[in-house]
Amino acid sequence: MNRLNTMASWMKLGSACVLAVGLVACGGGSDDDGPATATPDFAGRYQVTMNKTQDSCNSGVAQQLSTQQTVTQAGRTITLVSNDVTASGQVDGDNRGFSVSAQATVSGVPISYGTVYRMTDTPGLYQAGLSIVATSGSARCTVTYGGEARRL
Repeated sequence: MNRLNTMASWMKLGSACVLAVGLVACGGGSDDDGPATATPDFAGRYQVTMNKTQDSCNSGVAQQLSTQQTVTQAGRTITLVSNDVTASGQVDGDNRGFSVSAQATVSGVPISYGTVYRMTDTPGLYQAGLSIVATSGSARCTVTYGGEARRL
């Protein structure tokens, strides 16, 4: 139970870092009958707003998160930076979004972050999802957020 309390404490203290994992973009697609579409460019700054959708940790972290994040790209490799957290990942196979992840250990508790962004019908507006998983022994809890990212 003490480790679960530690996880909850980290979630409260790290809510700014939690969002750091979040954000980004999308574009393009491919035609099976024609040449492959070039990898879309997701590099840039984004304003992200997300609402908490699950909190099995009872962490008390913010119901809504809002921040700006920076995405850099080299080919299909994506790096997302928000505050002091850097997450990395790849453009999705269908070129319509990308996923990034990061890991940290806080007070001996492993924390994994994962973020997925998908294009919408509105240019520059993306669906955004964030998942934070804390694991201690056989105990595991998850905090998730859903919302949007807007390219600035």
